[in-house]
Amino acid sequence: MKKTMIALAAASALAMGTLSVPQKAEAHAWWVVPSIVLGAVVVGGAAIAASNAHAQAYYAPPYAPRGSVHVAPTRGCYMQAQPALFGGYRYIEVCR
Repeated sequence: MKKTMIALAAASALAMGTLSVPQKAEAHAWWVVPSIVLGAVVVGGAAIAASNAHAQAYYAPPYAPRGSVHVAPTRGCYMQAQPALFGGYRYIEVCR
């Protein structure tokens, strides 16, 4: 069994060597242009992401409150949800 496997491996190696078609050697690297384009896209995307990372700091002063500020209503008042014009809800203060 061992001799048969070795003989088959040798025969297949000889067959592959004799049947394969030699190819002409070319120095043209087809991947150069796509890699330059892809690199430019990646670097451009990183530059845009870095410039937008802290964009909020330029539009809001540093002393502005973050999030929503809720002041508790006086006694007898409560917040009621009403349907908004373009979907969702808006909250209004209802006092008795």
